[in-house]
Amino acid sequence: MTATKTESTTARASHQGSGRGYPGSEWARRIELSLDHEQRRLALYGGLFGVFVLAVVIVAAIGVVADTPPI
Repeated sequence: MTATKTESTTARASHQGSGRGYPGSEWARRIELSLDHEQRRLALYGGLFGVFVLAVVIVAAIGVVADTPPI
């Protein structure tokens, strides 16, 4: 089976190599390509998850403190 113009023979998305998925958005293509270097995408998602967990812990701590009866 041969690849047509709509099929891709690579595992990468078409926007990562050509920018076709982001018409007029060179900045988005550069961000996608920069996230593919080393462990940057993992660090980004890990950092976002860490911020989310920290926010949940802070909100829970505030809820516990606010729920205690006054002395």
